[in-house]
Amino acid sequence: MPEKPTTTIHSQLLEILSQLPLSFQEEVLNFAISLQKKKLTQHWDAISDVEAAALKTEFADEDLAFAESVLTDYFSQLQQEDAV
Repeated sequence: MPEKPTTTIHSQLLEILSQLPLSFQEEVLNFAISLQKKKLTQHWDAISDVEAAALKTEFADEDLAFAESVLTDYFSQLQQEDAV
């Protein structure tokens, strides 16, 4: 049974990486991480305008609720400072 292409690629990568100095292995790791982040960003950029609008509304509502709860505490703290 022939090997799957991904298995061959993984084997080749592992063989090459094992021969590189540790500093180069770290560079390869950092590059792989940057590729992964780029992929996640591309996925985010691919969402529809409708999905983006829904997320924007959801985050705005959450931000407003958080700000209002924090401001309530902030006002009482200001009153305490004024009393000092």
